[in-house]
Amino acid sequence: MPAADLLSEPSTTPDRLHVLHISTASPSACLEAAPAVLARTGGQIRAFSLRPVGARFEAVLRLTGLTDAAAERAAEMIAAWPQAGSVKLEHQLVRR
Repeated sequence: MPAADLLSEPSTTPDRLHVLHISTASPSACLEAAPAVLARTGGQIRAFSLRPVGARFEAVLRLTGLTDAAAERAAEMIAAWPQAGSVKLEHQLVRR
């Protein structure tokens, strides 16, 4: 596939996955953050995990139905939330 074709592919393909890592001080804060932001962006949670990491908790969400820009806005909204210690976003392309 030519490089120009790769650049013109839409970023909302079903094979596009966004992985959002959220670190907070409590598990309830992790559970509150993501649904509130996704309700505004229209994304869908495909998988969710929550685990303790030392004295903090980390939620990992696998999201679909978002453009890269929308996923970045969602991460920025969560990062601005006072309970969020850190937020990391990964864009992944899943080959089938």
